[in-house]
This record gives sequence, C-alpha cells and structure tokens, in this order.
Amino acid sequence: MASVEQVQASLMVVGDHLRTAHQQLTEACERLTEAHAILEEASRMHPRSLVPPELTRACDHAREQLTLLLGVMEAVERFSGRL
Repeated sequence: MASVEQVQASLMVVGDHLRTAHQQLTEACERLTEAHAILEEASRMHPRSLVPPELTRACDHAREQLTLLLGVMEAVERFSGRL
C-alpha cells in the first residue's frame, strides 16, 4: 500500500510532465497559428485559399486539447492539495 508521501511524490512527477506538455502544446498552437496566418496572407494573391482545411482543424484541435490539459492540471493540483 502506498503512503501519502509516495502519492504526493508521484503527483509532483505527474505535475512536471503536465507542465512540460502544456509548454510544448502551447508552442505547437502558436506555430500552427503562425502557419495559418502566413497561408491566409498568401491566399490574398490567389483566387482560392491556400489554407488547407486540415490546418484549420489542427489549430482548433490543438486549442481544445490545451483547454483539456489545463483542466487536468487543475484537477491534479486540487487532488494534491487535498492530500
């Protein structure tokens, strides 16, 4: 049976991983948004949009995942605080 200290230590490691994931996902969202903006700007000189629908969906999906990740981080913090 795990002690409270062991659980807290594990939650600290989980928190570290979540913060790293948050940082990387935030950067990915920024890069996707930049790519979208560049293609959108380039589209002004073309009769059709150069922005593939998959890129728009990827941007939306990354933002959704970021929101979910923040929720998980908050839940882990609350749980850890109750221990």
